[in-house]
Amino acid sequence: MKNFEKNISINSTMLFVIASILAMTLHESGHFFASILVHAQQISIHHNYTSNSSVGLSMVSTIIIKVTGPLISLIIGVLFHFICSRLEKRNLFFLFLTYMSVFGYIGFFGYLIIAPFTPGGDTGYIFYSLGFPFWIMIVLAVFGAFVLYYLINRLMKYFVEMGSKEIIENGADRVKFIRSLMLVPLLLGIIITTVLNLPVPVIISLIAPVCGSLTILFGYDNAIKKDYSLKYANKEFGQFNKLNFLLIGFFLLIIILNRLLVYGIYVN
Repeated sequence: MKNFEKNISINSTMLFVIASILAMTLHESGHFFASILVHAQQISIHHNYTSNSSVGLSMVSTIIIKVTGPLISLIIGVLFHFICSRLEKRNLFFLFLTYMSVFGYIGFFGYLIIAPFTPGGDTGYIFYSLGFPFWIMIVLAVFGAFVLYYLINRLMKYFVEMGSKEIIENGADRVKFIRSLMLVPLLLGIIITTVLNLPVPVIISLIAPVCGSLTILFGYDNAIKKDYSLKYANKEFGQFNKLNFLLIGFFLLIIILNRLLVYGIYVN
C-alpha cells in the first residue's frame, strides 16, 4: 500500500474508532444522568452499557432513562452535521466531526430499526411498554432505515471533500482515495470497536459496532461516483496525508478511558 493510501487509512481508522467510542459513551451518559435525575438506585455506567435497580421505578421513569440515550445520539448527529455544514476547512478535525455526526445518527435511527426485535433495548422497551402494535413498530423501523440512508448519503459529500480537487476529478484516484478513507477504516474500525466493546452484558450489544457501522456503506457508491461541488475540496491535503502524533495520542487516550470504564462508575 502506498503512503498516500496507508496514512489516510491510519488517520481515518483512528478517527472512526474515536468517534464511535465517544458517541457511544455520550449515549450511555444520557442513560446514566437520566437515572440520577429520576432517583434510581444502584446506578452504574460502563464502557457500553448502564445499569440501575428497577425497584421503586415507575414505567414513566424507566422510559425517561431509556429514551435519553437515543435522544443524546440524535442531538450529536444533528449538531455535528450542522457544524460540518458551516465549516469550510477540510482537515482531520473536520473528518472527526463528520464521523461524530454519522455515529450520532446511527445511535438513534439504529435503535429505531431494531426496536421491533429487541423488547429490552432502548426504543424497543418504549414501544412495547406503550403498547405499540407490531405493524407500527415495523413502519417506524422502515422509516428509520430510509431516514438513516438519506442522512448517510447527505454526509458523503464531506467525506469526498477530504480529497484534493485533483483527486476528486480523477476517477481512478478518487476510487483509491475513498477506499482508503472509508472502506479500509470501516473494516478495521469494526474489528477494533468490537474488541473494545468486550465484555458485553448480552451478545446483542455487538450489533451496534458491527451492523450499525456497516450502514456507512449506504453512501459508498455515491462517494465514488456522484458529482459534488469542488468548492470545498481539501486545500491542505498534504497535511491530511501525514500521520498526526496528536491524533495518535488522543486515540490511545480514548482506548485507555474505554478500558477503565469496563470497571464502571457507580452511584448509590
